[in-house]
Amino acid sequence: MKKILAVLLAAATCLSMAACSNSGSGNADGGNDGEGTGDEKIVIWTLAEDLKDFATHYEEETGKEAEVVVIAPADYPTKLNTSLGSRSDEVDIIVGEPQMLPDFFEAGFFADLSEFDADAQEKLVDYVYEAGKDDDGILRALSYQATPGSVIYRRDLATEVFGTDDPASIAQKFSSYDEILKTAEELNKAGYSIFGDTGALRWFANSDSPWVKDGALQMTDSRLGYLDAAVELYQKNYVAFAPEWSAAWYASMAGELPFNAGWSDLDELDENAPTTQVFSYIMPSWGALTIRDNAGDNKGKFGVCKGISSFFGGGTFIGVNEFSGKKEAAKEFVKFCTLNEETSEWWIDASDGDVVSMKSVLEANKDYENESFGNQKTYEFFLEEAQNVDYSLITRYDTAIGDAFGQAIEAVQKGEKDKDQALKDFYTEVQTVYPEIQIPEA
Repeated sequence: MKKILAVLLAAATCLSMAACSNSGSGNADGGNDGEGTGDEKIVIWTLAEDLKDFATHYEEETGKEAEVVVIAPADYPTKLNTSLGSRSDEVDIIVGEPQMLPDFFEAGFFADLSEFDADAQEKLVDYVYEAGKDDDGILRALSYQATPGSVIYRRDLATEVFGTDDPASIAQKFSSYDEILKTAEELNKAGYSIFGDTGALRWFANSDSPWVKDGALQMTDSRLGYLDAAVELYQKNYVAFAPEWSAAWYASMAGELPFNAGWSDLDELDENAPTTQVFSYIMPSWGALTIRDNAGDNKGKFGVCKGISSFFGGGTFIGVNEFSGKKEAAKEFVKFCTLNEETSEWWIDASDGDVVSMKSVLEANKDYENESFGNQKTYEFFLEEAQNVDYSLITRYDTAIGDAFGQAIEAVQKGEKDKDQALKDFYTEVQTVYPEIQIPEA
């Protein structure tokens, strides 16, 4: 990942002044002592539209100004590296998703937030607190969100095929890769697809071990089981072949969709083509909002349950630019967004269902019955799942290695390679990108 940062910095240097109009002193030393009075207008760079709402609420509650600039996720790392790589003070609040944070921390972009450490450890879900620390254990970022995962399933189809829609019973059908294959076979016989596509399984890739431990790649039995299950689901047509984020995938939440639609526009497909319905989705908690907003007449017919393992995905972590001249004002904003119970309660209402990171607020809302999910107590479920996340399974290598493993699986699914060759090529790719990692013998 150091190499990736270096490439981004090199590629973006020539665009530095064109892409970012530096309105501060921009001095190499950060402009001033970096403390400020706490009363100045702050500038926020973010990937998430959420922070517009937080900034408005902050201004209403405190009378202090906050300007928000939303940057496309694909452009954000380059823009941040370009600006902060030259120690710019044009921005005060910066953010990152969990997979970005280790490299941003190593680059020295996120200021020390140790003054909030005790408060954060007490109030926030454990994994959120852990994710915001650097390799030396120094707190540098906090999040207002928790994003624990779940299996989201169709209650009506569960009752039809399995005779029950009880979350505990359905969870057993997703408790291992073998059980998932049995479940997929039953659904297939009834005319339904277990997932939109096999990519749903990737969320369980870290179910028993980090990808890299003690400098060595961990190719566990569980990961080999993941590969085998993904191949069987694909080759036996147990999935709908509606990739995540495709038009067909969104349409599946509301009911029938053409089988094997892929990335096609639905209005371009043969209206007489075979159809299917998708039974389940494996997603972080924000996926529940996606399904709710696309369910149409199926709203209320979904439930959430556990899968093979507890996991999380995404989330916006907020920190302070190390080179800001308004650090005190910026820290006030971070604290307001992440460690204030009233703000956390406000966000549950304002977001209409986002899962917050503050344990006391999740606990206070645990009896809330979510009408979009059959009146299930979803906050109670997500609180438990968030507390079950084992952050020690997460490494800075996960995204790159996980993507490479996904490509290896796809090659086997399509018959382009056999399993042994795909694994050999996967190991070679990992070794090429990360020569410091010891790989298994082929």
